[in-house]
Amino acid sequence: MPTDFAVAINVRQQFGDSSARIEPDAPLVGPTKDFDFPTPNVDANAPAVLMFQTRGVNHPRNILQINGQGVFGGIPVTPSHAEWNGNIMLISPGVLRGTGQNTMHIESRNAAGGGGGNLDDFMIDNAVVLYKTR
Repeated sequence: MPTDFAVAINVRQQFGDSSARIEPDAPLVGPTKDFDFPTPNVDANAPAVLMFQTRGVNHPRNILQINGQGVFGGIPVTPSHAEWNGNIMLISPGVLRGTGQNTMHIESRNAAGGGGGNLDDFMIDNAVVLYKTR
């Protein structure tokens, strides 16, 4: 079964609304950002795998979507804010696009799941999508 991969995020990104930075050298993108990535020759009917690292995630209500569809499991809470955590999520069949770009949407939310108030401050890095090709 032939496979390929796409790198969606290759530079640490800090989300949230706090001026207190987890890592001062990492870009603070604010509450939300979209990342475009191609998946040439993808078998859109097969599931894919999303692998990424997180640090400092305080609650499970932040948003992780690909092409407007939520990724089951979302952005898991990190047990330690001092360390990076590895995450592996399944992307459902039919989510990735065979032509054009795919978009991964990440959004920091408050503890109640809303967009205002005290947003969760966390980091994401090294997001890679592994997918089956036709």
